[in-house]
Amino acid sequence: MAATTEYAPRSMNPREPYHSGRAIHKPRTTLGATGHWVRTAGLLAPLVISEFIKDPEQKWRTIRIASVATALISEGMYTHRIRKEREEARER
Repeated sequence: MAATTEYAPRSMNPREPYHSGRAIHKPRTTLGATGHWVRTAGLLAPLVISEFIKDPEQKWRTIRIASVATALISEGMYTHRIRKEREEARER
């Protein structure tokens, strides 16, 4: 004999919040679209650099510089956002 479990349907009330355990509802980025594009540029940089620079030494040097530059831009954006939030909190 199989046990049957009845599940209550989700409420159709639009004012009741729906919390999903899926990662799509919990984005990792706090920097929005700009942060997404900075991260995407950092990921694609080695591919683009490899297409344009054929000398191995120069290619790896440029890839390392692009990696550090991407990290610095991302950290700068995060620091700017935190500073802005703190200033807004002080004004309240």
